[in-house]
Amino acid sequence: MFRKLLLSVALLAILAVWAFTRPPPVGDPPGEFHKPVATKVVLVVLENTSADKARAEKFLGMLADSGAYLANYHALAEHSQPNYLALVSGSMQGVEDNSPVKLDRPHLGQKLTSWMTYAEGYPGGTCDLRTTIGAYARKHVPFLSFADVQDNQDFCRAHIAGFDEFLIAARAHALPRFSLVIPNLDHDAHNKPLRDANAWLERNFAGLIADPEFRRDVLLIVTFDESDRKWWHFWGDRDRVFAVLWGEDVIPGEVRSRYDHYDLLRTIEAIFDVAPMATGDAKARPIGGIWRERR
Repeated sequence: MFRKLLLSVALLAILAVWAFTRPPPVGDPPGEFHKPVATKVVLVVLENTSADKARAEKFLGMLADSGAYLANYHALAEHSQPNYLALVSGSMQGVEDNSPVKLDRPHLGQKLTSWMTYAEGYPGGTCDLRTTIGAYARKHVPFLSFADVQDNQDFCRAHIAGFDEFLIAARAHALPRFSLVIPNLDHDAHNKPLRDANAWLERNFAGLIADPEFRRDVLLIVTFDESDRKWWHFWGDRDRVFAVLWGEDVIPGEVRSRYDHYDLLRTIEAIFDVAPMATGDAKARPIGGIWRERR
């Protein structure tokens, strides 16, 4: 009995060492980037879910089946805020948790003249820096972490709005060139089950993607900030998350090339002719091999 116990412990130790030392999965070489015809990008960020769990949901799975699904896409950190900052500034800015910060650093909002963040539960028409308002969480709205947004009330009010304004603009085909869409904690898989996030996404986007003008003009991107796998999960890709690019510019299929949040930002920068802003996006590459040539 004691010998069996020792063998079991030894086997677990070997598996743990293997999990920490084995090389990452080898993906396909990255394909070539082509600027899409669509002039607008809508980026939706959900929360804390592994790629395979998200892929199994009905609406998310439909997007993956009919879009370019990045099967080897990775988050960067184990807290929300650093991942969101990386997505809009090319760096986690030394931030390691979700505490409110004020950063005097370049960000995407400085480089674009036409952009909005639409955050569910955020009081539009204000510049509200509270950390929570009901199920709304400031940590998921990265532009509010930058000094020029916090210090310029007019700039802040002009670019941060509630989610209802997104629906109005999207249905009127009047979206800005870049839209960051942030569901609240009940609808992003943070506080409630993943099926609620999937249902929210379907409820608000199914009609939009059925609209030929939306499909023609908009590149829709859906991803998650981080996985639900933590450091003690020795198996699988701990930081691999769901990511899909969807629209008429995209060739449907599964992409095995390895990408992360910095590569996604670099893709958005390439679409809008924006130079990299920090080390992360400077070293990244635009997502390639998925672009359909259309006129």
